[in-house]
Amino acid sequence: MRQSAPFLIETHHPATFRARGVATPFTTPLLAGTRVRESEKTGIELVVPNPSGGRGVYILDWAGVRSLGTPTVHDTVLIRRLSGSGRLDPAAMRSAALAVAQDGYAGRDAVVAATQAIADTGAQSLQAHFLLIVRLVEQVQPIGPAATLTAARIGDIDRRSSAVLHRLAPMMGRAPAELNDGLRAIGDLSAPIGLADQDGDARIPRLLARMQETQDSLEDWLRADMGHDLGGLGRAIARAMRMAADIGHAVLALTRAALADPVGLLRRWCAEPDSVTAIATRADWLLDGWEWVCLLWLAAMSDEARRMALLEIAQLIPVQPTEAGAWTDVAVPAEAMQQPCRVTSRENAWRSGGAAFALIGRNESLRAMSR
Repeated sequence: MRQSAPFLIETHHPATFRARGVATPFTTPLLAGTRVRESEKTGIELVVPNPSGGRGVYILDWAGVRSLGTPTVHDTVLIRRLSGSGRLDPAAMRSAALAVAQDGYAGRDAVVAATQAIADTGAQSLQAHFLLIVRLVEQVQPIGPAATLTAARIGDIDRRSSAVLHRLAPMMGRAPAELNDGLRAIGDLSAPIGLADQDGDARIPRLLARMQETQDSLEDWLRADMGHDLGGLGRAIARAMRMAADIGHAVLALTRAALADPVGLLRRWCAEPDSVTAIATRADWLLDGWEWVCLLWLAAMSDEARRMALLEIAQLIPVQPTEAGAWTDVAVPAEAMQQPCRVTSRENAWRSGGAAFALIGRNESLRAMSR
């Protein structure tokens, strides 16, 4: 169904992460904070925050976006790529956004950043697959606590892993090659998490570190002069970020604990692959949208720019769906499921017309900072 005008929903308290939608790195200023989600009728639909900053969201298809303003070429190309991607989740969004940026639609600097990010993703997937194989071998054929991963032992991993997969195949009703494919798929899913407890190079731990950096910077700035805090806006943002990071760390630990049992994961993969995907991607869903918040703050260098960043960030704080409460032993506060702050405006001149070009350039620069 095509919509000629946006449909305003007065409240938006999603029960699930898929209902909330995936944060989308649009460069069009009027689409700031917009999320995209699957739709049975139209394939995908957009959840657009009320441009005035007031309550409610607009639910519309891409044709309806033009009733709000003219989208950039980058955003048009991104939507076209997403429309043909099938299942929509943060990983699919990231893959599509990197491909579009690598093609040059987000500016020259973003091409370099996207190329590096794609290479890093591939390397992390290979590492995760290898570490899963090592864990599988140790779980099925333990050598003892004195064994270490020496160069000689690495050369023996392939032979031992093949033997282990052949041993497990009859129990799981799959061919060894299918089990290896399952391990590879699980490795791809777990790459953003990082299998080692102290792995700070994987994407989710890096995002949590960036959130901590942002929170520290924001709180230091507020302590230096409480006059910086616009009606408590800064403190509300800092509290929301702290809650999200605490929940994120808890979900990260639980996910890594699940990934420590590769035999159990393989068994689940054979019976119900979607359940393994759900476990491995929890942290990605939970922290979806926070990187852009961090980038907006870290890119603001002057006091004036930081005050403006607070006003913009207030509209972008991700609301946690009720589903988040089932993902961790850490209680999800009720305030995490509500928009912590709101800034209303009678007009949008500051992000339309000539002013929009500066914001588009700023958004492209932020894309180049994304990791």
